[in-house]
Amino acid sequence: MKKSNVLWYGLLVLVMAACQAPDAVNQEGAGYTYFPLEAGRFTEYEVNEIRYTVTSPTPKSTTYYLKEVCGQPYSGLTGVEQFPIERYKKGTLEANWVLDSVWTAYRLPDRAVRIENNTAFVKLAFPLVEEGTWNGNLLNTQPEEAYKVHFEVPFPAQSDFPGSLTVVQRQDSSIVSLYKRHEVYAPGVGLVYKEDTAWEYCQEPACIGSGKIDTGTRRIIKITKHGVE
Repeated sequence: MKKSNVLWYGLLVLVMAACQAPDAVNQEGAGYTYFPLEAGRFTEYEVNEIRYTVTSPTPKSTTYYLKEVCGQPYSGLTGVEQFPIERYKKGTLEANWVLDSVWTAYRLPDRAVRIENNTAFVKLAFPLVEEGTWNGNLLNTQPEEAYKVHFEVPFPAQSDFPGSLTVVQRQDSSIVSLYKRHEVYAPGVGLVYKEDTAWEYCQEPACIGSGKIDTGTRRIIKITKHGVE
């Protein structure tokens, strides 16, 4: 092969590699597939809530359903491609979906962001590594919270989502309270499970340390269906 042809071939290989680099990173490197964004992609969830109040002797349990649909992307104020996330809600499986709210999501080379009720949260930080840590409240005015990644942490339906990772957003417990907030993501799917618990335990002398819940809420969100419409 002539020297000039070798040079042209080398340049062609470099150009092709450059064009393919983002997909390669998406699939195998940074972990972008844990936060997929595609117009028409939808996810359905079952939500179970249990609420304790000081005025009721028994907790109140509620079940409802959520559906999130990724809309057509648009260019945000900073030029970043953003996706509207249409959120639908219904009280029973037989009911029709009713639009509840519209959130926003976008992905940058180093982070995945969701804007929920006008508050931006850094859901994932790339590249995803075991015990990788970042400030989930970096883009809002709330106090700093250290989010941490753990791979293959057991959770309900784990066998259905191999390669899942858990983001521990908060894990605080004491004799008087428990705060636990975890999100589980699966490659090619996104959020598949979430737990958000905030308990305040009884602090009276007769029951302090017993684990008796006075007030608080636990919300469990579990995926039931996903795909592209």
